[in-house]
Amino acid sequence: MLDVADGVRNGGVKAGGSDGRRCNILRLGTTDYGECLSLQRKLLLLRQTSSIYDSLLLTQHHPVVTFGRNYTGELPDLPVPVFSIERGGEGTYHCPGQFVAYPIINLADNGLGVRTLVKKLQAVAVASLRSFGIESEGRLEPVGIWTGNMKIGSIGIAVKRWVTFHGIAININNDLDGFNMIKPCGLDSSVMTSAARILGHTISFGEFEESFISNFMREFGFTPTERSSAELLRQ
Repeated sequence: MLDVADGVRNGGVKAGGSDGRRCNILRLGTTDYGECLSLQRKLLLLRQTSSIYDSLLLTQHHPVVTFGRNYTGELPDLPVPVFSIERGGEGTYHCPGQFVAYPIINLADNGLGVRTLVKKLQAVAVASLRSFGIESEGRLEPVGIWTGNMKIGSIGIAVKRWVTFHGIAININNDLDGFNMIKPCGLDSSVMTSAARILGHTISFGEFEESFISNFMREFGFTPTERSSAELLRQ
């Protein structure tokens, strides 16, 4: 059972109050998965304890495989780091060129349920891909972002005391071969695609990031505030 958090405050101002619904934007660059996971968990606690506003972490990871709580097998021995984590879903692969966003937001403060959160993340991804000429759709079964019969984005969320962490990964310019090490989300690896594969050329990662931020703020009704992880961890 989830505990409902009290009103969230930062510097004495309620996060959903009259000054607007702020959202911290953290551009992390390329990160080691373990370090980013540790940061997520620290920010999760700060959000639960009313110390920071809702936040959106943006990154791409060094090669890594993660398995969510739906995976029931033994963790495989792979040539990249492997993590067993709290999110939903089974296995996925991260590497440079893949866009990853981790929303750390209070569902209760925003009047959201988990299903609505997933649908909103899907809508953000679909709008962002469309701005580069890629038509896609969000599906709940199998969950993800799909373009035809090919999967371009994966979603895996965890919630503790009404605050979310983990998030969404969208294949932009990344090498897809790493998915061959696993059955991504329980599917055959051949189902995975990327923006670069669909278009026949790479796209600007920075421009996609900007599109995602804009669509995320619009979809969730937030006002963005650029912050560093060091600033937030001082709260």
